[in-house]
Amino acid sequence: MDTTSLQSLIAPCSDLSLDLSIPDYPVLAVSNEFCEAKVALHGAHLYEWTPTGQQPVIYTSPTAIYREGKAIRGGVPVCWPWFNAHPTDSSLPSHGIGRNRFWNLLAVESHPTQGSIITLSLNANAETKAIWPFEFEATVKITLGSEAKIELTTTNPSEQKLTIGGALHTYLHVSDAQKVTITGLEGAEYLDTVGEHTKRQQAGSIKIEGEVDRIYYGTTGEITIKDTNRNITVSRGGSECAVVWNPWIEKAKGLGDLPDEAYSDFVCIEAANALHDLHELSAGESHTLSTTIKTG
Repeated sequence: MDTTSLQSLIAPCSDLSLDLSIPDYPVLAVSNEFCEAKVALHGAHLYEWTPTGQQPVIYTSPTAIYREGKAIRGGVPVCWPWFNAHPTDSSLPSHGIGRNRFWNLLAVESHPTQGSIITLSLNANAETKAIWPFEFEATVKITLGSEAKIELTTTNPSEQKLTIGGALHTYLHVSDAQKVTITGLEGAEYLDTVGEHTKRQQAGSIKIEGEVDRIYYGTTGEITIKDTNRNITVSRGGSECAVVWNPWIEKAKGLGDLPDEAYSDFVCIEAANALHDLHELSAGESHTLSTTIKTG
């Protein structure tokens, strides 16, 4: 979508503006009574959300790379239509095809109580079919107000069955990862993917005391990060898996788009469709994966 078309589409919404400060990388800037935020069309990627009167809730690396084909380090990458490595073909890109290409701006709305609503779309084309040979219609609806909500909807427009997974890989800004407590997953079973993959059960709340990379399954409840100065609560829809991730010291040093010590500045709490929680869509069927973030 060209700049003129983007400007025309957002013109009726005074709370939205087009940020073209990065060449060939359009960004929608949100400024309403509830929050300030930024959404990149590349990846349908929310990478800033700061409720009015608060510190940023979303963490994005200060050394993140903004270019086509490269996912932003931080924010809420849209991992789709699979999470992590492809389950049957390791040559395919990790976390799918959604986070590494431009989405189309479909609609915008200024809502009096919910805030700014941005809807982006991605459809199958020759480029996507070369990687993943299926027809699909995907939308990401992002609502930005006193809460932030992301809804990823996949529709199967063909007669061929479509199996999808994915995750909304939310990086949450914390004062110090080693000082937070994560609640809401007590007693849940999880797959620990640090080192040899091992099934475990969560005993009590979660503390970040080293690298954490866990897929909790069979769980749908709210998850709360209790920080020294606030709580951040994540709720999920269309998801029976939650991922908790922090790269810790050594892995952070190996990430070129993340400062070495930045592992202490965030914790990822992700709404996911992973492991057994995949969705097979018949002709005309849809599935929505969502996450809602609030503070308190």
